[in-house]
Amino acid sequence: MNNNENRATLLFYPPVDNANSWHMTFEGFEAALKRHFPDAATQMIPTMFRGGTYLDFEVTIGQGADVQGMATIPVEECGCITLIGVSPDEAAPVAKWLRDGFSPSPELIRFSSEGAMEIGDETHWELPTAGGEEEIAEDLRAHIAYVESV
Repeated sequence: MNNNENRATLLFYPPVDNANSWHMTFEGFEAALKRHFPDAATQMIPTMFRGGTYLDFEVTIGQGADVQGMATIPVEECGCITLIGVSPDEAAPVAKWLRDGFSPSPELIRFSSEGAMEIGDETHWELPTAGGEEEIAEDLRAHIAYVESV
């Protein structure tokens, strides 16, 4: 794992035109997360935004690296998974699990980053529908490089 890579806060979500396609609930996401990452630590956190909540989580991936994130449900059954300050290699195992083990179909994963939102880029990047963590990490690297070049 290359920890010298640029880090980013990455967001993973369903296609905008099919926003509730994941049929996400906090309970369902938490259960699926803990099945795949048995050491996952989770906590529901209240927000001031319309009395809402989000699910804070931390998982350990290969080589003992921890990934922190949060799951939000801005609209019923529409989830957004945010990974905070991760390298593409750290994000890839979680993104692959989202694609292969959580989303009902590999075609239903889009991603962006906090950096893209800050520059006003509204592009919805598609996670590769096949391939392993290397292919996913490469697409995440390309996204980060694009954002940094704008």
